[in-house]
Amino acid sequence: MTVSVSLMNSLKNVLEELSQLEANIRQSGPIASRGIWIDEYQPGGRDTIYARLRADSCMCPNGRRTQGLKRLGSKEHRDWQARIRRRDAIDKIARRAQVIQGLLDAEPIWQPSVPR
Repeated sequence: MTVSVSLMNSLKNVLEELSQLEANIRQSGPIASRGIWIDEYQPGGRDTIYARLRADSCMCPNGRRTQGLKRLGSKEHRDWQARIRRRDAIDKIARRAQVIQGLLDAEPIWQPSVPR
């Protein structure tokens, strides 16, 4: 039984660490909404590559489905890359926390009693 208790405590500690990591990510800056991504394009066959924000629906900050982010590597482009990275990291943390919470909520596995 002590192994189960120590395992449960370890899982609870991991959940707390994930919660702290999520809080740190949220404090680090704005987070992109789901359904938004960055697209690269070359208008008119130019040599310069540009970036634009795209959305499944009218979710871009300007109320449309696309928003220009200037050239690849521009301040706006890097800012939105960081927002998307934060969103993806929070989603990954949520998936891991859900699995761990499921293990904590599950019924204990039956074990046969050992004769003494």
